[in-house]
Amino acid sequence: MGYFAEMLKREFEELNVEEVYTTKLGNRDIEILEVSVYGTKFLAMFQSEEKKHGLYLWSLIITSANNTRTIQGMDKLDTLKMRIKENVRAIMEGMEKS
Repeated sequence: MGYFAEMLKREFEELNVEEVYTTKLGNRDIEILEVSVYGTKFLAMFQSEEKKHGLYLWSLIITSANNTRTIQGMDKLDTLKMRIKENVRAIMEGMEKS
């Protein structure tokens, strides 16, 4: 499993994470996951590439039946983790209310 899948499993124990596709294109890591929670599923595609001075260029697309979020940025690893957790939590809350 890739970094993103491992992070989701560690931070959100209620998620069932299945890896669909993982690859490396040059220096860029790409993961596509199918995630189940509250009886529904969402797909997540995460891309990251380490740049200079511990900065990561990254993007995350999360798609559920009712919502799609696309976020991207260039952050240090701790900020990247925080932004991912916030957005995954928001998607989960939306799915729980559905």
